[in-house]
Amino acid sequence: MVRSLVSRRLSAQGAERQRALLRFDEALARRYAGALPFSATHLVVSLDLLPFLWRDGVLGGRTFDVLMTRQPLADLQSALDLAHLRHPESRTLGDFRVSPDVVAAEREALAEARHWVTPHREVAKLAGNKSVLLDWTLPAIMPTAGEKTRIAFPASTLGRKGAYELREVAKRLGLRITLGGGVIEDAQFWAGVDAAPAAGHWLSGARAVVLPAWVEHQPRRLLQALAAGVPVIASNACGLEGVSGVISIPEGDTAALERALAEVQAR
Repeated sequence: MVRSLVSRRLSAQGAERQRALLRFDEALARRYAGALPFSATHLVVSLDLLPFLWRDGVLGGRTFDVLMTRQPLADLQSALDLAHLRHPESRTLGDFRVSPDVVAAEREALAEARHWVTPHREVAKLAGNKSVLLDWTLPAIMPTAGEKTRIAFPASTLGRKGAYELREVAKRLGLRITLGGGVIEDAQFWAGVDAAPAAGHWLSGARAVVLPAWVEHQPRRLLQALAAGVPVIASNACGLEGVSGVISIPEGDTAALERALAEVQAR
């Protein structure tokens, strides 16, 4: 919760935002470590704090489980590197990487953890037999009504959210796109596509919600769409594989995205 409040005060995107969040996590880890009683022999640790607690020796002699708030840094950065190779013109896909010592500390700590706790299906796969898989919880939301003619993209226009892949398919299929956030990559990014910000609620008029993201740890808007009865097309990186109402596709696979859209439109 505290991290979320700090996050809202920072700029929307960019390397400086990520550096600031990392500094905050390190400071918070030290604050918690200072208040930790010696009698605590087992901990449940947020992944954001894990590398700093491990590096500082706080976890020595203790068992611990990890609440996986995201992918491990090594996997996250590999996904961004691959996306940047596909889209070298992106201003955001290569703007920040965590220092190797933090990545190494996190990797070592995760190897020693007893369990990885997560509802995210892709993260659970990485955990193997250490996984404790939770259920996603759907929010309370009213089903959408009215004519459904648009595809909702429930994120800012960013490479890591799959904006390039959706744009490519939108041009081929002549899709009408509702944008769920700001256009960050380039002001003219959606030129040639019928794309516009949501006029009211972002789900209004949505035939489907599409998020072909390379990285997505907290798919709240996808869960909102499912609760509202709107079909979801999402990359495996969104962690919803096997969830009812979701068509999962591989990251970066525009052919699979096009097939999934054709399936939804044929319903």
